[in-house]
Amino acid sequence: MTNLNNPMATTFSSELLPQLFPYVTQAKLTSNCHNIFVVRCRGHIPNESKSRSPQKVMVSTEARSTQLQPHDSTEPNFLKLLSRSCKAAKYNEALYFLECMVNRGLKPDVILCTKLIKGLFSLKNAEKAVRVMHILEQYGEPDVFVYNAVISGFCKVNKTNSANEVLSRMRVRGFSADVVTYNIMIGSLCNRGKLGLALKVFDQLLQDNCKPTVVTYTILIEATALEGGIHEAMKLLDEMLRKGLQPDMYTYNAIIRGMCRGGLIDQAFHFVRSLPAKGCKPDVISYNVLLRALLNQGKWKDGEKLVAEMFSRDCEPNVVTYSILISCLCRDGKLDESLNLLRVMKDKGLNPDTYTYDPLISAFCREGRTDLALEFMDYMICNGCLPDIVNYNTILSAMCKNGNANQALELFGDLPQMGCPPDVSTYNTLLSALWNIGDRAKALRLLSEMIDKGTDPDEITFNSLISCFCRDGMVDEAICLLTDMESSGFPPTGGKLWLWRQQTLF
Repeated sequence: MTNLNNPMATTFSSELLPQLFPYVTQAKLTSNCHNIFVVRCRGHIPNESKSRSPQKVMVSTEARSTQLQPHDSTEPNFLKLLSRSCKAAKYNEALYFLECMVNRGLKPDVILCTKLIKGLFSLKNAEKAVRVMHILEQYGEPDVFVYNAVISGFCKVNKTNSANEVLSRMRVRGFSADVVTYNIMIGSLCNRGKLGLALKVFDQLLQDNCKPTVVTYTILIEATALEGGIHEAMKLLDEMLRKGLQPDMYTYNAIIRGMCRGGLIDQAFHFVRSLPAKGCKPDVISYNVLLRALLNQGKWKDGEKLVAEMFSRDCEPNVVTYSILISCLCRDGKLDESLNLLRVMKDKGLNPDTYTYDPLISAFCREGRTDLALEFMDYMICNGCLPDIVNYNTILSAMCKNGNANQALELFGDLPQMGCPPDVSTYNTLLSALWNIGDRAKALRLLSEMIDKGTDPDEITFNSLISCFCRDGMVDEAICLLTDMESSGFPPTGGKLWLWRQQTLF
């Protein structure tokens, strides 16, 4: 847990491998570039905004690279330097300037500090973000926006306990949590599937005489429809209306999604057609939710009627509409029709995104044509859409399933230069593939590299490794990993415990 009481405290992630596997070398894999896998389009700059995983800004570790001249030591000059560093996303450098300011007795600016906190959290550097909060408390005048930025940062990295500590801290310092604070907390808990705790925070909001907003109820309605059922969500909608709050289309679309998830498609259609009487007009999101629900049940004729209705109501299909249609066509093995629809979409001036292309890439991979999938990714780039890690993971998974783990490793080595760093799913795919072909040492080195680069293992990582250890008779290592899995917040599944017990009997 992040230390909130010591502004200078610095914590480092524990080294998992040396404790569990002392025999594993810490040498990192060296990846040579193989041009066959570098998909690029000369003379074209891809539209990076289309990526589901936005490009990370590289931050210089040399925080003291900018030399301060004697005449720069005035408050306006420091503020300019601090502001310039924040705008350039050089947040470590900005923190250095902030510390220089306060060391010279200058007062920090609360707005710039808020920006700096958000920037440091974007770099997953919670310790330095907390340091900025402490500096502002000691030398400046923090406000509720500063604390909200810290709470939001902790919530985004699933450190709810740390967020609660900041909430208590701001109360001790005389700041009352506002509805934005509570919405951040409620939204974070709902995103983590902890609806019960979110409802307790909502009760606290009411006890503090803080009035919930449309956003508050929309968050709870969406989560309740997903976890508690549509009927409970409708009760929240009724409560919202009794309080005089007017739902918007975000709220109504949450209800529509909940009905469709619950298989209540007819009820969802009736609800959509009742919206004009409620003062709201169904939007393209409403129709997309209904379209996806119909096509997931294979109701293509009803889907065609719905698209016709969209046009008749002057609701133009968007990129998501076409992506849904392409995805379902690919799922049903209609690859040629999917490609034709892609052409129609482009002819209408719509730019496909990574969600549009991913089912097409998957379709090529299912047919064992990873070569065509790679060529298609080149086509993506030439048409202004930069592939993201989900697209690459699809191809890597296909390569591994086809027994081409070494080919997958070559593509994996090229990911950083293509601006697409691997995620935990990438590592999970390669770990299993390497272990399955008997290259245990390389698999463990890859796991070490994953942790060294700050990618945390997930439940799939633990379960996969435990299965591999048990299958190879490495019971002691499996037991250690079970313990570490529980301490990381991933309770072992019954299947893994059963597998481990079976292995220990022989």
